[in-house]
Amino acid sequence: MEMQRMRSVCLPVLAACICLAAGAAPPDDSTLYARLGGEPTVSKVITRTIERAAHDPRTQRSFDGVKLATVEASIVQQICSISGGGCKYEGETMARAHQSLNIRASEFDALVDMLREEFDAAGVSAGAKNELLKQLAPMKRDIVPAG
Repeated sequence: MEMQRMRSVCLPVLAACICLAAGAAPPDDSTLYARLGGEPTVSKVITRTIERAAHDPRTQRSFDGVKLATVEASIVQQICSISGGGCKYEGETMARAHQSLNIRASEFDALVDMLREEFDAAGVSAGAKNELLKQLAPMKRDIVPAG
């Protein structure tokens, strides 16, 4: 009888604890950075995108002689900064960083396509991906020379 009574008290308490624990730490999806998957996903996506771009005939010219790890770290920091991840971008302006590269619009567009594909492969939602791309789009005028 004592065991029966103990179960009738403990089971509801245990169930309540499980419910509280499940609701105690909901995922923080309040920032775009969080919806992108945070640092692990953004780093993976950027690394894969830059590796692809460095070997893709459409874009590799722009990556010849460039330290890919430095580029990757800079882009990860920039995405973290503009998407609410709490980072401060400390790199050069896009215009200055790309001034001598003479990047063509077709190269820029190919890189954006690779970035889009890598976010898709990482399972990032279309909404989060498109929100980020919308924030990155104005940089094209600083990266691709006019004319």
